[in-house]
Amino acid sequence: MEEFRGNAGISPVATHLLVETPLVKDKLSLILAARTTYSNWVLGMVNDPVLQNSRASFYDLNGRVVFEPDSKNKFELSSYLSHDAFRLNSDTTYSYDNSILSFKWRRNVNSALTFNLSGNTSRYNYNIESRNNSAEAFLLNYYLDFKGVKADFDWYLKNIHRINFGVEANGYSVLPGEYLPAGDSSVVASRTIMRDKALEGAIYVDDRITLTESLSLSLGLRVSLFGALGPKLIQLYDPSLPMSQTTVYDTLDIENGRFYRTYGGPEFRASFNYILSQGSSVKFNYNRTRQYLHLLTNTTSISPTDTWKLSDYYLRPQIADQFSAGYYLDLPWKNLEFSVEMYYKPIRNMVDFKGGTNLIMNGTIEKDIINVSGRAYGVELMVKKATGKFSWNVNYTYSRILVRSHTLFESDAINSGRWFPASHDKPHDLAVTFNYAATRRLNLSFNYTYNTGRPVTYPVAVYRVADQWVVQYSDRNKYRIPYYSRLDLSARWSGNLKSRKLMNPFWTLSCFNVLGRENVYSEYFRIENNSIKAYRLSVFARAIPTLSYSFDF
Repeated sequence: MEEFRGNAGISPVATHLLVETPLVKDKLSLILAARTTYSNWVLGMVNDPVLQNSRASFYDLNGRVVFEPDSKNKFELSSYLSHDAFRLNSDTTYSYDNSILSFKWRRNVNSALTFNLSGNTSRYNYNIESRNNSAEAFLLNYYLDFKGVKADFDWYLKNIHRINFGVEANGYSVLPGEYLPAGDSSVVASRTIMRDKALEGAIYVDDRITLTESLSLSLGLRVSLFGALGPKLIQLYDPSLPMSQTTVYDTLDIENGRFYRTYGGPEFRASFNYILSQGSSVKFNYNRTRQYLHLLTNTTSISPTDTWKLSDYYLRPQIADQFSAGYYLDLPWKNLEFSVEMYYKPIRNMVDFKGGTNLIMNGTIEKDIINVSGRAYGVELMVKKATGKFSWNVNYTYSRILVRSHTLFESDAINSGRWFPASHDKPHDLAVTFNYAATRRLNLSFNYTYNTGRPVTYPVAVYRVADQWVVQYSDRNKYRIPYYSRLDLSARWSGNLKSRKLMNPFWTLSCFNVLGRENVYSEYFRIENNSIKAYRLSVFARAIPTLSYSFDF
């Protein structure tokens, strides 16, 4: 709001720029930021055919305009745009895009009441494109659109109550898949899966109560309602048999704009905070959430093609109840902070899949979904020294997420209905950071990351039936990929520390994955010469040094 300033930097693979400036001093300001990479140029220079036939690039843009016409009103307009694309030694390119536009108006009605009105729209989409064979060239599209508006009030009552309440409405539109020919020579047949649409509304109230100087309490209630909208074609299956194309007995044709399934209910929140002493406190918390949007992920794929699926005729919303407790301790005379938090969360209506399910261009995903329940629990530890010449931070988390299938049909049960680790179950997670201010101009840092490898299902046998190769797999998620371990080092050298100068430059010399560990990104399998061949894909499986130059102005 007051003065022009910014930051810019360049390295062998990327560059960035940030500028902020007042357009009308103390009333209207603008912030713009951009990042991009030219790594494709670098890959083309490497004497390696695999890397020369690969691509990896990104860019993102941020912008925000803030307008404060007076002391009671504030308007913000924000936007974000990003694009990522990669290709790994093939002609198939994967690209991902995000775009967000949001508006917010904040008004101080009086000293006790504040009003916030916000609206936003966003889109996430990915594309898979292959053009190597012109006759089979294709383009596969997926997108998720979201639009929302929210009216929110903060009311301070007698310095005891802070009451937050409001109403919100959201709209969703999901294109599960669109398969198109890429070019005039392609003979690929076009196919589009019917969109999923839904509306969601909610009202909420939360009261944060200060009972004493040491004790505070928060009680909240949110009531949400979700409705899945037509047009939609819904297959009906014989309830006495597992869902498949052979058990379809009828089809519902839902007209445009009609609700064909609704869900909803209360979501309770409660928290209790007590200050034990000047530097220590405890917290207890409970909250219930309903999630109407489900993540469908294929962990056996070499490439990330996650999609999102709305609750619908068959897919119910996830309901989770989280219980947590925490202890926090500050030791100012030693510049130390310590915390420990524990949590337990049972979850209903999660989703998993039958073996061999293809998530891409699947218009009847309900027949491949298995309902599962889950339980997540863990403990998080943090020790931090944030000030002084030598500062450091150690974070360790032990967490589990286990799931169990629920089905009336033995053939659909996963691991015979026993508990098994979810695909994102990683019990041990450690992050260590050290910073040393060697001089006023030289700063050294050390970062180490470790986590347990995620679960994976392995093929254990292969046999031939009627001229077809059949693969037998182990129990779901019985094994794990190797653990992830990475050490990064960096040194930052600042220019002279004179306060009056046009620019303040600094150099950063860093090395990513100093130990050159081949951390596994994914494992996949192929049948070759009557046997199963296993492959592991590692990304940046070597030490990568880089030198960047940045400056503040």
